[in-house]
Amino acid sequence: MVGIIVLFSFSVAASLLWLGGVLFYVYAKIGFPQLFGLPAPELTAVAATAFLPVVFLWGVAGLLYNAMILRKQGNTINLMLAQTRRSADHAEVMVRTLMETQVQTRSATVLRNADLFINELNDLLSDIIVRLGLVQPAHTEIIWQRVGDGNRWAFCKVLLQSAEHSPRFKDDLENQLRRDEILSSAVRTFCYRFEQMFTMLERHDFEHYLTKIFEEGSLGRVYSRLADACRGVDAEKAVAAGPACDDFDVAFPETQEAAEDDFEPSGADAPAEPAEPAAVSASDSTSPFGFLRPTR
Repeated sequence: MVGIIVLFSFSVAASLLWLGGVLFYVYAKIGFPQLFGLPAPELTAVAATAFLPVVFLWGVAGLLYNAMILRKQGNTINLMLAQTRRSADHAEVMVRTLMETQVQTRSATVLRNADLFINELNDLLSDIIVRLGLVQPAHTEIIWQRVGDGNRWAFCKVLLQSAEHSPRFKDDLENQLRRDEILSSAVRTFCYRFEQMFTMLERHDFEHYLTKIFEEGSLGRVYSRLADACRGVDAEKAVAAGPACDDFDVAFPETQEAAEDDFEPSGADAPAEPAEPAAVSASDSTSPFGFLRPTR
């Protein structure tokens, strides 16, 4: 603003001084009556000498004024861009903070509800150990009381102690899984629920504190034993189902050769090709951990 005032004042003062000097020169040397009597070329030269410097001066002043205005506008635009950038950074920080708060809130909710997962798994374990004959149904109330007193892994310890004291625990468990469909369903549901809980904890437990407890503790060891038994049963079923298809291709050399000598079937009487067996459902392969699927 000060530069514009100085430029305008200088231009006005210079113009007045120049025009005043021109008027004094005309008054002293030529005279005003003789001025208008001059020929047109001389009058044009006097007018150009008087006014062209002023026009040039104001043209330069206008250019300088435009340069100062453009510079001021450029500074204003830069300030606006900087403010916009700061506002965008502030908005990004706020959005990131809100997202982190939302994730932490969701994680805290999941971690606070970990007792629900434990109670669900204990409920399944109580059915499993009763079906296995490790405890009597009436004794489960005592174990539930121990769970309520703070021993959350009481059902796990019953199964783990039986597994440690019985060398044939895995074989017996696999045999009972083959015979008892209810037990097999309960075991697979337990494994599926544990995998769901473990996946959720891996996603929300940032310090991996609870994840380590469930993975390396009693619950993780129970899951490992039950999952190994399920894998063993599934592997035996897959092996048993493999050669079953070959039993239908039985050769009868003598009768087949005699039939070929006596009769050749024509194209119209030829038996139809057997239809290809339907594709086996791939629901098992779409389960989250390859061999388990939800049973309830």
